[in-house]
Amino acid sequence: MVKDSIGEAIIHYALNVKFEDLDQQVINEVKRRVLDSLGVALAAFMAEPVKIARNVAKGHRSSAEATLWGTLDTSSIEWAVFTNALMVRYLDYNDTYLSKEPLHPSDMIPALFAAAEYRGLSGRDLITAIATSYEIGVRLCDAGSLRLHGWDHVNYIGIAVTAGLAKLMGLSEDEALNALSIATVPHAAMRQSRVGELSHWKAAATANSSRNAVFAVLLAREGFTGPDAPLKGEMGFIRQLLAGDFNDKLILDLGSMPSPKRILDTYIKPYPVEYHAQSAVDAAKMIRQEYGKAVEPDDVESITIDTFKAAYDIIVKDPEKWDPRTKETADHSLMWVTAVALLYGTVELHHYKPENIRDPKVLSLIRKMKVNVDPELDKLYPSAIPNRITVKFRDGKELTARVDHPRGHPKNPMTDEEVEDKFRRLTDGLLTPSQVNTVISLVKNLENLRDVKQILKAIVI
Repeated sequence: MVKDSIGEAIIHYALNVKFEDLDQQVINEVKRRVLDSLGVALAAFMAEPVKIARNVAKGHRSSAEATLWGTLDTSSIEWAVFTNALMVRYLDYNDTYLSKEPLHPSDMIPALFAAAEYRGLSGRDLITAIATSYEIGVRLCDAGSLRLHGWDHVNYIGIAVTAGLAKLMGLSEDEALNALSIATVPHAAMRQSRVGELSHWKAAATANSSRNAVFAVLLAREGFTGPDAPLKGEMGFIRQLLAGDFNDKLILDLGSMPSPKRILDTYIKPYPVEYHAQSAVDAAKMIRQEYGKAVEPDDVESITIDTFKAAYDIIVKDPEKWDPRTKETADHSLMWVTAVALLYGTVELHHYKPENIRDPKVLSLIRKMKVNVDPELDKLYPSAIPNRITVKFRDGKELTARVDHPRGHPKNPMTDEEVEDKFRRLTDGLLTPSQVNTVISLVKNLENLRDVKQILKAIVI
């Protein structure tokens, strides 16, 4: 038996939360995240890395299979999870949580959906597993920073999604602890995935964590054992990846079986940009609106962006972020997304077409920018995500806008109508209007679905 106080707290909690323990607000929020995840996934259906993964996945068949989203095809559950999770993550448009460690919790939804599909489980089962995995993932982010030690946040996804998968796959506590160990010890992911010029793997890192989790659960379900003390051990996760800097209490408190509510602290994205830049897009839109027209390079003397240290470290400091050449780098460039919003009034997926990434007007505006870490703004993070933009025009005019809580933040939430509108925009041209209405209706009624496969049949492109 694997012995590990942190792992035991996580697994006992995950296996014992019941649907009846969930607040209605949490149930509603899970449904919003499912719809949001389906939308961003389908919008990425034709992305190059997604096509590569789907083509490979079609060649892998198994007695344990799940659907490749957007198709009628199935694949081994590991490859289906990898492909579907890559779709959710690729556009950098799914939800976010920011604390000591950032996370995109809905990266876990494809794996949990696949397990529910494979076992023929109900919408209630899926909702419960999603809420539970969110609770664990968010608490892990509050407990310690992987990023500061050079490791990737997807390591927390691996832990949290393994717990949810163990629940859906019907594992015992001993089996689930072994699955957690097998998913965790061999698969430490490095932060290098998000440094410099970004590659396809940036979006695939969490998909791989989910794939590893599925692999671990399938092995453990058959009696395969994992290393002892994977999290708390002498050479375990907390010592190796966090240098021991981890608040155990936040996880051990799961022993009191709190109702899973931490999904309510996470954020839906209104724009397809890295989350620290969401408020910069809002601020740039305000300036453009006040200016009354596009902010053209020839009209601008200088642009100053005041931000906070985490934003600077993640989406400013690398030279590549000042001269993006790929979609993956552009959506992680504070300067690029600000320039696009000043010029065009928003940031949409079509702005990431190859010819638009190198838009001469966007690059010209970037060359007029300087970015500062403002100590006063830095103090507000992560409870706020503050960005202030100041544009000095050649005619002497100066406009400034600051946004602390972007749209979609729990302190400035998107309405159900806005979430549905985002889904409609993302699937425009992919699904028929009738399909769109069917998917929205099914997800709204998720807790009453006896089999989640109904949703998968409705999203075939």
